Amino acid sequence: MHRLNVVVEYKNGNERDMEIAVNELILFSWTGRDLDVIKKQEQELAKLGIRPRQIPEMYRLQPYLVTTSNYIKKISDFHTGEVEYVLLVKNEDEIFVTVGSDHTDREAERCNVLAGKHMYPKVVARRAWPIEEVQDHWDSLILRSWILEDSTKIPYQEGPLKLLLRPEKLLEQVSEVVQELRNIVIFSGTIPTLKGEIRVSEYFEVELYDPVLDREISHYYWID
Repeated sequence: MHRLNVVVEYKNGNERDMEIAVNELILFSWTGRDLDVIKKQEQELAKLGIRPRQIPEMYRLQPYLVTTSNYIKKISDFHTGEVEYVLLVKNEDEIFVTVGSDHTDREAERCNVLAGKHMYPKVVARRAWPIEEVQDHWDSLILRSWILEDSTKIPYQEGPLKLLLRPEKLLEQVSEVVQELRNIVIFSGTIPTLKGEIRVSEYFEVELYDPVLDREISHYYWID
């Protein structure tokens, strides 16, 4: 069984170590909350020959693909990351949120999206928040990502979580395909890029920022 270890941060400053024995790794795509967000993503991916089969889409992957590593192995030339909020579901009463990247092979996705997603690990941060601490201001949380361009770190994505489906909607769909909500990692789907162009980079950095409690969770990784 694949195990994921993170540190849970509480708004009172306390911390605790937590382990999830991952039974399910589930990825969502096309989770924009309105048609404008979906249209922007569709335009970005249509340039690559990738189009949705349905909206939203849900994929079940091998649990061992989720990692907190800062390095993953390059196995193709057309690979990209994308920032997403990630739900860590220990059980129905213990759900946590963090940030991650659904790194994927875009060339393979043209033929088979699930195959493309299986070609790279799914990277998550090593820290998380209890979801109940952010539920009352969920839509104001901000996702950000950065890439390298000519050895300079530049903004790649940024937007509030009000652009994406809320956690309860994702959990509702997941509950239709799993026996119980326990030991599951769920990637939310991503937001459009700032320039409307999907880019390859040897470095990817993600952040989930809480402007109400003024705290953030961040993670970076290199594609070696």
